[in-house]
Amino acid sequence: MIDELRGAAIVLMVIYHLFYSAAFLFNMNWGLAAYEFMTPIEPLIAITFIFLAGVCCSLSHSNLLRALRLLAVSVLVTLVTVFFTPGNEIYFGVLHFLAVSMMLYSLLERPLGKLPELLSAAVCLALYFILWGVPYGYLGLDFLRLYELPRFLYGFAPAAFLGFPSDGFFSADYFPMIPHLFLFLSGCFFGRLGLKKGFPDFLRPLRLRPLAFLGRHSLIIYVLHQPVLIAALYLISLIPA
Repeated sequence: MIDELRGAAIVLMVIYHLFYSAAFLFNMNWGLAAYEFMTPIEPLIAITFIFLAGVCCSLSHSNLLRALRLLAVSVLVTLVTVFFTPGNEIYFGVLHFLAVSMMLYSLLERPLGKLPELLSAAVCLALYFILWGVPYGYLGLDFLRLYELPRFLYGFAPAAFLGFPSDGFFSADYFPMIPHLFLFLSGCFFGRLGLKKGFPDFLRPLRLRPLAFLGRHSLIIYVLHQPVLIAALYLISLIPA
């Protein structure tokens, strides 16, 4: 079930990036309309992907190695976007975030293992929603703003990776540590709870083999899908209207 859900999330993400690229890289009207239609779904895609990454992290015994490999891939993504898609660079996207989160978890796994799993998962999930608006200058959600944060927190450019972007900061894909680390940790605690108590039986049967396959290969799909999409859209743009 974890692989299948991750596969579904990666499919939706590829579709979302297809519409984004068509709209903002190639100025295609149909892409803009489709992008606006999918925009409300995008947070759900990200939430699913990050939470499941946390669950998988709790089931792995090689998180530091995986984090270093992912960090190398994320640096490559930054370099490629800087040189080949200027104006749409990615400086701290989901891969950067996952690499740093996995590294932190690998370093803190032992003390985190002493915390009660269910309570910790619930607290982290609550903190995720409370801190949702930090990158935008407030605590709470867009429709329920709890507190406006002081602007001086957003005056230091390198703090963007924490969740305090300065006015001039831009990243085409942006997943700061706050609030997303708490969603990731919630998944980690949920995974640890499953290891301790046992996962429900309904999670075990394989139902959709193609989605499970995509979920198991989500990293390589994430790395390769954007160049493939851009190449395909470029060829489409050459077709006379």
